[in-house]
Amino acid sequence: MRHCLQGEQIGKHNRIPADLQSRFVLGSIRNPWDWYVSLWGYGCDAKGSVYAQTGRKLHWPYYRHQLPNEMGLPAFSWGYTARQAWHDLSIPVERWREVYSDSRDVEGFRRWLKLVFDPERALDVGEGYGFSALSSEAGLMSYRFFKLFSSIDQKMYQSGVDASLPGLQQLWEQHGFVDFFIRQEQLSDDFYQALDKAEVELDQQKQQQLAEMVNTKTNISSRSSASDYYDDESVALVAKREAFIIDKFNYQPPEGCAL
Repeated sequence: MRHCLQGEQIGKHNRIPADLQSRFVLGSIRNPWDWYVSLWGYGCDAKGSVYAQTGRKLHWPYYRHQLPNEMGLPAFSWGYTARQAWHDLSIPVERWREVYSDSRDVEGFRRWLKLVFDPERALDVGEGYGFSALSSEAGLMSYRFFKLFSSIDQKMYQSGVDASLPGLQQLWEQHGFVDFFIRQEQLSDDFYQALDKAEVELDQQKQQQLAEMVNTKTNISSRSSASDYYDDESVALVAKREAFIIDKFNYQPPEGCAL
């Protein structure tokens, strides 16, 4: 988008300001089973925000830059930051580090997945996830999805939010504002469809440039195929926690795995 459409990258994983939500908005999505393996593999490489939060002890300068509104929390809620800092003193860091020790360790991934989905460990992950009503039933991927792609905002941190599949479906109908989602699994085709829906035309030179760039992967983690890491229990865990995304985008478990 930067090279072909004169786009500009401003930050990373930012929430879309309210005054831009009425524009044509693109979102990206990925198979949840693959996403969790990738997130873990990235952590095994000592990279990523989840690894930084769970795999090493943090200190005040970190929180100074994790302002409540950047975490997706109400701007007035310095209490959230203080509660997160206090909780982080009790994070079982060595337990997390152990599951990040080897990207080839299938059992390590499965133990990591259980930690991520354990409601008692939700605050370990940071990002405001543990304060969210979604953390009781939905996974980290769904939390990020609603934080980035919906206008639910502070309601996400209020009691009484229905985080079941029907509840999240209703929340999306009321607050979702993305016009088109690009699936990572079919990045090239979906990107061209997105341009068409946004009524953006490219000349032949830009089309050729885009074709050369669109399939280039970045932020690659060291891991094997997703199907190598799952057993029946771990497949079912992702299916339960990410039911909304799986249902909305009709995602299937990795090849060779069954629900």
